[in-house]
Amino acid sequence: MKNETLHYAHPTGFALALTSGVVYSFCALAIRLWPEQTVRFFNDWFHGVDLSTIFTAKFLTFGVFLRGLVEIIIFAYLAGLLYAFIYNKCVAHCKKRSWI
Repeated sequence: MKNETLHYAHPTGFALALTSGVVYSFCALAIRLWPEQTVRFFNDWFHGVDLSTIFTAKFLTFGVFLRGLVEIIIFAYLAGLLYAFIYNKCVAHCKKRSWI
């Protein structure tokens, strides 16, 4: 690899934010269309936590969806910035020691 550094933290954060927003929207759509099946699917991801005991479909209003969408986009953007910053520092560290 000629250039391993992520020179632009903003595009990394933005890409992660958009990706998270799309995934969040698909998840909300799945909950709206197939609530029980979606909860059963995600139960497998939470190692023994039964989500069906805390799930109620009536809580998915447009306002709740929009607030969650904004929150996940902001969180993912900041996580992408942090990732790019740490990645760049790691690459600089490895280059300084001639490991890459």
